[in-house]
Amino acid sequence: MKTINFTNSFFIVLVVSVMTMSCTEKLTDNTDGNYYFQYEYVNNAWGYNHSGFTVTPSGEVYKFDKTTTWVFAQSNKLLLSDLLKNISLSVKADTLISKTDMQVYLALASIAKSGALSTPISRGADMGELVCKVFVPSTSDPQRVYDELILTQTGDSEMHNLKPESAVIADWLTNLHLK
Repeated sequence: MKTINFTNSFFIVLVVSVMTMSCTEKLTDNTDGNYYFQYEYVNNAWGYNHSGFTVTPSGEVYKFDKTTTWVFAQSNKLLLSDLLKNISLSVKADTLISKTDMQVYLALASIAKSGALSTPISRGADMGELVCKVFVPSTSDPQRVYDELILTQTGDSEMHNLKPESAVIADWLTNLHLK
């Protein structure tokens, strides 16, 4: 199993982010390892296409492709049991994200979760959607329900989280996809 370590390249970004965040934002807010990162492509035009991967809180990467029983978030909410079911439908990759890197991206996600989304812009009709997202424990029921936090969405409809930390996480997920 290969371990990917992005820490050196993103350490500076983390330091700058921490230095520029407002005093009301907490870097340590819920960074106890309960966030799931996801890179997902869905297209229903000219046939069904659904692929991507999920990074678990322990840094394991699970790839998926055309899973027909996949459970999608409804109103940006997903039950933990459905999230775990989706992971069980996936194939474990030979990639492990280092604990240090996971701590960096958990910290960035803690900041990004307070960001608003930009206004969606329609770009096409048959391109599908490529979405980088994070599932974070819901404040309403953190033991059972996860909120879907969209970082970036491109394709037929484009939008992005306005917190700069979101772009850093989305770039990391895109780089993982390309490896």
